Amino acid sequence: MSCFLMINSWAGTDQTEATQKMARVFRMDPEEADAVVENLANGNPWQFDHQVSDRQSDVAEPFLRSLGFDVERIPVVAGDDFGMPMMDSGMGDGAASGGGGGGLLGKIKGLFKRK
Repeated sequence: MSCFLMINSWAGTDQTEATQKMARVFRMDPEEADAVVENLANGNPWQFDHQVSDRQSDVAEPFLRSLGFDVERIPVVAGDDFGMPMMDSGMGDGAASGGGGGGLLGKIKGLFKRK
């Protein structure tokens, strides 16, 4: 099964490090990652657009949490050709969790593409 990753907020201690690692994990331009982390620090959630396997999210979620990100996994409905997140009552506004792989997390290299 796969999921979407949603990052609800960032409350870490080193915004520069969080921005650099987010850019590497999600394979985004540093400027884009900077804007995402800044928005997260201001309480605006961000969702990674691509589905993530459970195995990959098992690696990405604790890493992102260690950087100060509040990560949430949203399961994808099985058999849904459109890859829609499964809504459940514990999700609040239905936003998905953010997290991922790339060069920094070798085990999930190649999964994540630029948002």
